[in-house]
Amino acid sequence: MKPGDESKTRTAYRIETDRLVLRCWSPGDAPVLRAALDACDAHLRPMIPFMKDEPRSLQQTALWLREIRAAFDLGQMFRYAVFDAAEQKLLGENMLLARVGPGGLEIGYWTHKDVIGQGIANEATCAMIRVAFEIEKVKRVEIMCAPENKASASIPARLGFTHDATLRKRALDSEGVYQDLMVWSLFADDYLASPATKIGFQAFDCMGQIIT
Repeated sequence: MKPGDESKTRTAYRIETDRLVLRCWSPGDAPVLRAALDACDAHLRPMIPFMKDEPRSLQQTALWLREIRAAFDLGQMFRYAVFDAAEQKLLGENMLLARVGPGGLEIGYWTHKDVIGQGIANEATCAMIRVAFEIEKVKRVEIMCAPENKASASIPARLGFTHDATLRKRALDSEGVYQDLMVWSLFADDYLASPATKIGFQAFDCMGQIIT
């Protein structure tokens, strides 16, 4: 490794924006996640594929979070709990997933039903975009969603992504039915023009040291 390249190997374990704290999940978050998913079941189930495995028990939720945290620590998948600035209320989840091919990361998200319409997903997604391009140094970020999910599709449209395609019968929903899938892309060359660069943002590594 060359001097000065350390930032390229430092993972963002905690991110702070103007209103939010995003941090990696811990098994100790099982009660708060369990409460959120139970409260939002009807809201999330039509659009979020992992809801097919719900409802989990509290112990099953803790085991799931152990698996999520292990994948995070291994650099395989970065899933973040989204909290208010005081870290008192779980507002949702945002994630960076390495499943869109070389040089790219996919952003996924869900938001608690009680804070829909407050710009939470938009702000958290801006943070994910900044992590992807400024810390992970990717060439491309993608967002995928069902065409029917207007709220979800509005986020990449607002943040400078291009709608590349709508793929027919491409993704399984929580009921095991194949649905159409919109694909949105933002490339590194276009990143600086994205509104994502305008949010307040600090990222911290696993030792609490500032990355950017």
